[in-house]
Amino acid sequence: MPDSEYYESKKLAQCFLAKLSPEIKIPKTIHDALKPLGKNLVAVIPGESKKLTFFLTDCMRVLFVKLLLDKSSLNESFFTSLRKTLQELEITNLFSTGICFKDEICVWEGVFEFEDDSRYPQVEEKMSQITHVNKANFEKIELQD
Repeated sequence: MPDSEYYESKKLAQCFLAKLSPEIKIPKTIHDALKPLGKNLVAVIPGESKKLTFFLTDCMRVLFVKLLLDKSSLNESFFTSLRKTLQELEITNLFSTGICFKDEICVWEGVFEFEDDSRYPQVEEKMSQITHVNKANFEKIELQD
């Protein structure tokens, strides 16, 4: 197999440049490559960062969770409690991140595929009880047309 075919078969990163507008156009070749991976796109835009992160999903709804924690508490006991809770809830995590602000609080954020609205009270209760969580914020995000 020639080198060019080998690298193409590895599905390496793709890139495009588009004007920032309410309707970003994805080039057809990239769109066609992404289509089998999911029919909807979840965008995560962290704070004042210039980085946007996209995830593909077949879900029509996601749950965006922010856990506000004690200072310097993104530690082993938090992550152990978080891992056990997520295993118990059996929800699919698309994205998560954590940060501690100097002399303030720590925040853990996660985005989950979330179609079953009847499970919302259980998810809210269990995630609010994770070790070191002072406050939990939950936002259901519906697919936009």
